[in-house]
Amino acid sequence: MRLNSLQARMIMVIAATIALCWAVALAVLFVYLTHNRNSIWDDKLQTIATRILLTIPGEDKLKGLRPRPNGLQLRDEALPESDALAFQIWLDDDRLLVRSPGAPDTPLRPGFAGGAATSVIAGARWRVYSVSDKTGRVHVQVGNLHSVVDAELRGDAMTALVINTLLLLLVGALMWFVVRRSLKPVLALGEQMRQRRSFDLTPLSPAPLPRELHPLVASFNHALRQLDEAVEGERRFIGDAAHELRTPLSALQAQAQIALRAPTAAEKDVALAKLLAVAERSTRLSEQLLDLARLNAGANAPQHAPADLGALVMHVANEFDVHALQHARTILLDARPCTIRCDIDEIGILLRNLVDNALRYTPKGGRVRVSCGHAAGTEADEARRVYLEVADDGPGVPAAERAAIFKRFHRVAGTPSRGSGIGLSLVAGIAEVHRAAIETGAGLDGRGLGIRVVFPALGSAGALPLQNL
Repeated sequence: MRLNSLQARMIMVIAATIALCWAVALAVLFVYLTHNRNSIWDDKLQTIATRILLTIPGEDKLKGLRPRPNGLQLRDEALPESDALAFQIWLDDDRLLVRSPGAPDTPLRPGFAGGAATSVIAGARWRVYSVSDKTGRVHVQVGNLHSVVDAELRGDAMTALVINTLLLLLVGALMWFVVRRSLKPVLALGEQMRQRRSFDLTPLSPAPLPRELHPLVASFNHALRQLDEAVEGERRFIGDAAHELRTPLSALQAQAQIALRAPTAAEKDVALAKLLAVAERSTRLSEQLLDLARLNAGANAPQHAPADLGALVMHVANEFDVHALQHARTILLDARPCTIRCDIDEIGILLRNLVDNALRYTPKGGRVRVSCGHAAGTEADEARRVYLEVADDGPGVPAAERAAIFKRFHRVAGTPSRGSGIGLSLVAGIAEVHRAAIETGAGLDGRGLGIRVVFPALGSAGALPLQNL
């Protein structure tokens, strides 16, 4: 299961780390006690046996000591350890001089060999340490039942385990507190964002956040700035569009009033013709506004697929044939088969706006050439780059203004035809979405305007800039 909460992930990691440390500590403790269970008690037994041996009187005094049957048994209060600890003092391997309560009357370690060993006496397992004096006649044997040794070791292990568990839980609680406190500014920032008014896109302050989150806040502020610019751009667009629509709507109203008041049929026909022209211009403006809105809405999720640009050029040119003939213009075609990856509807809008713009600004008897093919260059470039060009022999555009004509509602001063100022901005937006370059230059026979759109290779992600031919 995937955890979407950063806090939950960190707590899970902390819990897993603590559990791993606890398991490792338990394993180390188990291994240590397993391998040292005897040596820990052997040191104790050796110390006690040595001290007892040092307190035994000399050999002369021992000669006069008459041993009792089964040896002399000391009182409980004379024992240096608990009842579980037993010791014996032997003389000449066969005379038991002294033994502690609970100690057997047989040697704890038969053979009286020095050192530590495990013996079984009457079915009970003993851990015994035996030591002798320098003459080898006096032997001291100190032992303890294995069950007692194991119980003490288990107690020590349990104590160490409890202490280790408590320490790890304390560390875990501290880390959990630190995580909660570190993420508290993030939660506060989220609450601050939720309490903002609509369209409040002021940048966030990264000061209260941890330093590691500053790049994230910087990226978020960058997105806020872009969103603010987009919202401001849309506000300007709505204002400009309202202004542009106000003019043709006023003209429609004026021409309708003139037609209604015309005294003769001829004057009425003139007014209606002007009314029709204004209606056509309003329709074209509305279509371009809708295309622009569609482009802005679909820019984040383009549906690109390979398409034959040559076939699309021929289709669009056929659409404009009748319009061109009615206005005494000629459309020249030079469409070669070439494939680009695109949104076919958007490229259709781009091409229609280029052709419409060229026909609009070309005088009667003028020509508009629409062509497409592989861009000039090396064989490798020709195999991957495709161009679309629309050129005319009209009045053209001064070189200083060629970059500005792709801005919304920009019009070249002094042109006889009045356009909407949206068509070429649509061309620029669609070219940007398709990561294509726009090149501008002279049109046919060194006159007019030529606009070329150069598309990147199939699958290429490289963006190309606006250039001059």
